Amino acid sequence: MRSQIIKLIILSILTATYFGCSSDSDSDDCETITCLNGGTFVDCECDCPEGYTGNNCSTQVTPSKVIITKATVKVFPNTNNGDFWDAAIPDAEDALPDIYITIQDSNLNTIYDSPTFYENAISGEGTFFEFTLTPSLELTAFDNPFLLNIWDYDTTGEDDFMTSFGFFAYTSNNSFPDVITVVSQSNEILIDLEVTYEW
Repeated sequence: MRSQIIKLIILSILTATYFGCSSDSDSDDCETITCLNGGTFVDCECDCPEGYTGNNCSTQVTPSKVIITKATVKVFPNTNNGDFWDAAIPDAEDALPDIYITIQDSNLNTIYDSPTFYENAISGEGTFFEFTLTPSLELTAFDNPFLLNIWDYDTTGEDDFMTSFGFFAYTSNNSFPDVITVVSQSNEILIDLEVTYEW
């Protein structure tokens, strides 16, 4: 009988220890966790925002889609190695490039081709050139980079390739930025891509 009482006491202690964390997060028995990335401590655990998981919300969840909604071109080469892009046009102002963008996947397949262009665009004077992607471009592969290209639209011949640079739509530690900046000083390119995410 005595051994059964001792067993009951031990069982009661173990049960109290196991269930000691009540639904009240302010309970003295609930160990507080510092939740990262905007997580909140609720009911003895971290309630993680979309895109994060783990005991303290420290682990990013790979999105199912990265969606590009807008591209803002800020820097591009004003000349073609010192020559006007539209060299056949005698007026210097009209010889400036008529810019548009394309995006290619890692196999160099064009997945976005802007239907509009900016006529006689010039870089470096505080004017930016916005391209709203309609419909938005949904990217679902993240292992390889994409290629962002700037072109000069030409009404009299083939369009002139101006510059390009690669970018990754997602990395496992990028904290889901609202804007992906594609920039290379040597390539004379600076483009901000506005993005959203789905999981």
